[in-house]
Amino acid sequence: MNIQLIVAMGVGLLIAMWTGLAVGNGEYVKAGFVAGVTVLAVLMTVIGRRYRFEGWFIAIIVACYFLGGKGFAYQRLVSIVYVGEATLMLLIMFHLVRVITGSASLLPRHRLTIPLLIFLVYGFIHLLIDQRGFSLMLVLKDTATVYYALFFLIVYGSMQHKPTRDYILRLLPIIAGISLLLYTVTTFGQLAFPVGNATMIRGIPLILQPVDAMIPICIGFSAFAYIKSLQVHGIWIGIYLLASIGCTTPLFYHGKAVFYVAFLVYILAFMVVGHWKILFTIIPMGMASVLLVMLMIESGIMKDRDNNFKRFINEFSSFNIIGAGSKGSQKHAQRTVEWRLTWWTMVTEEVLEKRPFYGLGMGADISSEFHAKFNDSPVVDIEKRRARYPHNVIFTVLGRMGLIGLIIFIPIVCLIIYELWIGLKILRHTGRQYDSRYAFTWTFVLAGFVNGFFQSTFEAPYTAIMFWTLLAVLAVMNQEFIAEMRFKDKALEAEGDQQENADIAAIGTPGIAHG
Repeated sequence: MNIQLIVAMGVGLLIAMWTGLAVGNGEYVKAGFVAGVTVLAVLMTVIGRRYRFEGWFIAIIVACYFLGGKGFAYQRLVSIVYVGEATLMLLIMFHLVRVITGSASLLPRHRLTIPLLIFLVYGFIHLLIDQRGFSLMLVLKDTATVYYALFFLIVYGSMQHKPTRDYILRLLPIIAGISLLLYTVTTFGQLAFPVGNATMIRGIPLILQPVDAMIPICIGFSAFAYIKSLQVHGIWIGIYLLASIGCTTPLFYHGKAVFYVAFLVYILAFMVVGHWKILFTIIPMGMASVLLVMLMIESGIMKDRDNNFKRFINEFSSFNIIGAGSKGSQKHAQRTVEWRLTWWTMVTEEVLEKRPFYGLGMGADISSEFHAKFNDSPVVDIEKRRARYPHNVIFTVLGRMGLIGLIIFIPIVCLIIYELWIGLKILRHTGRQYDSRYAFTWTFVLAGFVNGFFQSTFEAPYTAIMFWTLLAVLAVMNQEFIAEMRFKDKALEAEGDQQENADIAAIGTPGIAHG
């Protein structure tokens, strides 16, 4: 028998016995840690033969965030270490090992690297200074808006390994489809609370899918299914088209204006790249879906317990989703716009009045005064910290890090827009020939970026980690496409030069030919 197999079996037996004894003695934390490390080591050995293990690990984390949402994101391992922070530390460790062994560079060669490093350094300065004046827990939570950008720098390297990237790209639409199916069932079946209670771990539900986390997943899957419908034949065309619009139904049902904006931008983007067919497929099918839901509610098959569907109909009845139209039909949208504008104004005024350049600091309270004013309440419980972030990354950065932070962050915003612009040109150039998985990634980043100016894309772990991760995937694919186009251009140029030389040789020297 193989000596390595004997050793592995012996070690496995010892670990199993130790774990069993630990469980028997009630030492569940130690047992879970040892079992987890053992499983991790086995998986690294098996998976690492073909894919980069960190890429496979990223795929698992993405799947958990897609399915668990906010519930998974706020699962604590120990003390203040949440799943996202633990994942980041583990990925950094993998990355450093590859750097030491010479199989990876310390920093990615990408246009976003330097601006992100400057942003991270300035955020670290805030961390050191602000933790003296505010609660360390709150400072760390607010600093997450900055250090989540590390996911881009770490993930970028592993995504350059094509087999690993292709593996993740194959998984993403499948995971997104399962996540949206779960979201649809819990939304229309009124099962969100039962599912949350059934998956409760230490007071926090493992599965809790908030709307803002589902928006980029929904938009990405819709784009994936739509592109697939252009590449298949027969009954599959209808199936993919139905999936493309069907996945948006629960989000439309919630009547959230932020989703309407993201969906509208996605539709306009696809029209810009030449997919005018989307007007005659997704839009009519969406209207048919709305009528179907309306009939089911009227007939009693489905119940609109929270009046979400009624609110959705009222919001769209005047074709105005920003709250500037009919007061009778758009009270919710007007209230939403007023809520945001009031908060953004208060943050700006307070920063410019008190600390315009440095900001109010990480951990500062920029919510309780706003909530008190907006709700005409003299007292707001600061401990609840309702909506700590003003639902716009620009005003979050301004409030926490001042004008200096904003000046540092604006170039990052511009470069993200540039990556999306490259993607727009790629989709326009390749049309229906390009991989639908690229469409998923591009529209996911697009929806998350748009959402960042109305929700908490950059601040909350269940949105920020996914955004920076998929932005890294998109950036790598964009770089490869640009390199491929340059190579083709040089090849065509060289081919043209060769043809020109051949023509000259066939004609002969001009002076001799005329002589």
